[in-house]
Amino acid sequence: MQKAEELYNQGYISYPRTETEKFRPEFNHHTLIQSFQAVAGEFSDYASTLLTDNNFQNPRAGQNDDNAHPPITPAKACDPGSIADPTQRKIYTLVVKHYLACCSRDAVGRETELTLKIASEEFVAKGLMILERNWLEIYQPWERWSTGQGELPRVAIGSRIIPTSLIMKDGQTSPPQLISEVELISLMDRNGIGTDATIAQHITT
Repeated sequence: MQKAEELYNQGYISYPRTETEKFRPEFNHHTLIQSFQAVAGEFSDYASTLLTDNNFQNPRAGQNDDNAHPPITPAKACDPGSIADPTQRKIYTLVVKHYLACCSRDAVGRETELTLKIASEEFVAKGLMILERNWLEIYQPWERWSTGQGELPRVAIGSRIIPTSLIMKDGQTSPPQLISEVELISLMDRNGIGTDATIAQHITT
């Protein structure tokens, strides 16, 4: 939180100790998104995509509003590489990508079962075919959409394919990975433990 506050004091992001989840009707999203078109790289490319072909969508309104601050939002457009502190750089990148994702259309996909027949053997995979990535395109690597055995290739019924390899894998169950700070904060928020302003203090103690 200290690094986020430093970004706020330097004018990179809005006030970070807020629980507001809705924008005021007068908030000018298009002007802010247009400013990222001048930043070389993925921010520029995605901002341009958002502002064409009706790809922009007003962010959904959440429940919380402190009536004093907007949701955590980039306050100005810049190349994250110009931010010297690596932690600040990562926070700024996350804030920008989250904002742009919130202004994007929903991803579109289909849960499906793919059956592949080789000679007399059938192989079945259950997963997801993503038809339109939309917000998933910018919000990597923090969010991936998958079910079952993960993302499946887009194929039509009756298609013929040529396998590039056939591999028999041995495996065994393994214990879950250690919980990350992001996952811990998400679980605390979901279970009503602390607020945005006190979660860091709870984790420390």
